[in-house]
Amino acid sequence: MRHIISIIALVLVVCGSAAAAWKEYPLPQFGFVVEFPAEPTMSMGNYHTVMVRSAPVYIFSLKEDHSVYVASVVDLMDRKEEGASVLGEAEFNLSMLGDVSNSSVSRVEPGANAVWGHFVTVDCRKAKIPDQPGQGDAARIWFKNNTGIECVDGTRLTVNMFFNRGRLYLIHGINLPNPDDTTIGPSALRFANSVSFFSADGSLQR
Repeated sequence: MRHIISIIALVLVVCGSAAAAWKEYPLPQFGFVVEFPAEPTMSMGNYHTVMVRSAPVYIFSLKEDHSVYVASVVDLMDRKEEGASVLGEAEFNLSMLGDVSNSSVSRVEPGANAVWGHFVTVDCRKAKIPDQPGQGDAARIWFKNNTGIECVDGTRLTVNMFFNRGRLYLIHGINLPNPDDTTIGPSALRFANSVSFFSADGSLQR
C-alpha cells in the first residue's frame, strides 16, 4: 500500500511541476497575453493573402518534442473596419490545409468586455482537393509565413483566432506527427485557450 501511495504521490508531483512550468507572457505592446511552458522566441514574417497584400506578422513561438506553440499577431491598423472579412479569410485558409474536425465560436473576457472569435481544429492533409486550383498551395505558404513551420500530413492544428482593435490574432496549438503515439496531447489545447486581451486603457480584463 505504501508503494502504491508513493507512486501516486510521485505522479502528482510530476504533473504539478509540469503545470507550474506554464506561465503568462504579457505583451501589452501587442495587446494580448498568452501562456507558454517556457520563454518563447520572437520572429517576424509577411502576412500575404488575396485580401491583405502585405502586412507585418509578429510570431512568438516555442517548440517541444511533439508540440509547437505559436502566437501570430498581424498588424492591420489601417483595416480596422474589415475585421470580420479578414477573420473569415484566415479561417478559410486554415480549412484548405486539411480536414476540419471542429469549427466553433470562441470568446474571451467576460460580459461587455468579451472578444469574440473562431476556434478551429484541422488535421493537415496535403491531398485535400481545394475549391479552386492553387488554393491548397497558397494556404500552405500562408501558414508557413505565419508560423515558421510546415503543415505536414498528420499534424493537428488547434487555432483560436480573433480580430481585435486592428490586429489579427492566430493562437496555434500544434501537435506534430508522432508515430509512437497517436493520442493528442492536451498542451496544444491549453495554449490555444490561454489568450487574454488588454483593453483600450491598458488594463487586463478577466
